[in-house]
Amino acid sequence: MNNDTTSLLAIRNAIATFKNVWVPANGGTETEFVSRSGRRLLYCYNSALARHAYLDLSSDMILSDDEALLALGIC
Repeated sequence: MNNDTTSLLAIRNAIATFKNVWVPANGGTETEFVSRSGRRLLYCYNSALARHAYLDLSSDMILSDDEALLALGIC
């Protein structure tokens, strides 16, 4: 690979990483809580995706909407 290709790959990877940045919601003031199901969750926001979601602090995974509803005991 030449330097141009390497640079483009580095830029693409940096953008992909930026798009996956989840930060605590409410301007960073959100704190963790224990859900009805006993999971430690943190409500987060991703500005690149313009999306809110719950982060499971035990598994370090963002929950899908269905998983979040189950964890919160809503359904």
